[in-house]
Amino acid sequence: MPVEIDITQRLAAIADATLEIVATEGIDGVTIRAVARRMGGSTTLVTNYLPTREALLRNAIEHALASWDAEVGQVAGEATAGERLSDVVRWACSTEGNDQVLRRLFMEVLGRVGPESEASQVLREDSRQNRDLLADAARDAGAADAAFVADVLHLMLRGFYLSSLEDPERWTSERVAPLIERLVRLLTASS
Repeated sequence: MPVEIDITQRLAAIADATLEIVATEGIDGVTIRAVARRMGGSTTLVTNYLPTREALLRNAIEHALASWDAEVGQVAGEATAGERLSDVVRWACSTEGNDQVLRRLFMEVLGRVGPESEASQVLREDSRQNRDLLADAARDAGAADAAFVADVLHLMLRGFYLSSLEDPERWTSERVAPLIERLVRLLTASS
């Protein structure tokens, strides 16, 4: 009788192994064989669920984004309407756990694969959802032009993600948090 596999757990384990490889070897190290080896099994351990390298990358990105979505959802849910924007952007400019690895993965994926790739599409949809979250939070904060506030903050945060990879010692969460909080105050002050 075949062993029953929890597909959700298997995909999460594959995502974890993929991210471990990205952390140690970069995106070039991600192959079906390398992920299977990291998990201690044969390639069919991976290919039964994710048949291509692109699917491996998409799976890792989807799992990382689901974790981030849960975190930001909790932050937004615990904040009052007036504090939601500040709390969300403060969370977005934090760097914890494997955030740097994920940012590097996202930048490499966006720089290397075409805009129609599965991974690029997942990242694009997440970007749009994050921008919409900022617009909703800006509206809740009473911003006169919530769309403008969301656009500025979205671009600022994306710039921080790149800067934190270019010069991680200089562009830390501790340095950026007060800057972005000041920017939020400036953008919502006329409201």
